[in-house]
Amino acid sequence: MADVAISAALVSQLRAETGAGMMDCKQALVESGGDKDKAVEYLRKKGKAAAEKRADRAANEGVVAIVRSEDGQTAAMVEVNSETDFVAKNDDFRKFADELAKLVLGWGDAAGKSVDDLKQRTLGARTVGDSLTDLIGKIGEKLEIRRFARMQSAGGFVGYYVHGDNKLGTLVGLQGITSQHAEAGPLGKDLAMQVAASSPLVVRREQVDAAKLDAERAIEIARAREEGKPEAAVAKIAEGRINKWLAEVALLEQPFVKDPKVAVKSLLEGASKAVGGAVDVQSFERFRVGS
Repeated sequence: MADVAISAALVSQLRAETGAGMMDCKQALVESGGDKDKAVEYLRKKGKAAAEKRADRAANEGVVAIVRSEDGQTAAMVEVNSETDFVAKNDDFRKFADELAKLVLGWGDAAGKSVDDLKQRTLGARTVGDSLTDLIGKIGEKLEIRRFARMQSAGGFVGYYVHGDNKLGTLVGLQGITSQHAEAGPLGKDLAMQVAASSPLVVRREQVDAAKLDAERAIEIARAREEGKPEAAVAKIAEGRINKWLAEVALLEQPFVKDPKVAVKSLLEGASKAVGGAVDVQSFERFRVGS
């Protein structure tokens, strides 16, 4: 079939339909005898073969993409991985991540769903899984959807932050404030940046898992004894260190990254006075590529 004449118009049509490279589209049409439908299938098979060939490779690079609804009450965040940082900067790769985030934003019952569930969703005319396979064939690297989150703060506001390299992203759900309040945007971004910079485990200390708290307490008791502290003082010393640790991992007790002299909870207190009602953090999510 190497002598089949392939028009530039047909190559352009196939490229527009599949997103594959010009040379790949021309080759697919040549191999398919100029039949566009067969050429589409040829490219899909090529993508699957590429995916299978690279299945054992590590994909530790990538991007975090975030999108928020117009009313500010819902946001979605996805992490999509690649083998190299070069591909993580590829326009088609980033476009896929952005489209995936938009899909999750509109997925009302995304809570509790898995990546496999997401791959069954429709993205354009294809499933997410098939679209990912097609992209693997086009780019030539292993690509993975690692995780996703959809946060909804009904009657509230979701703040977000994406670091400049697109490798770190955060969401923070707020109650008591909406996009109609001028304070919502700045507060949401400040809190999202706080989560990005300080990696809290919980919003408030009471939310720390009891088993984890017991484990930390045991560690501090053992540490105090190893330091030779008097046995009568061990428990008190351990408890003091636990309180310090809780202040480090609870978002509201952390020092604000922009002004360490101010606790994060003071930001909420200021916002509450400004809007005339209690403003509180509902939840947060933090994605860092590869971690």
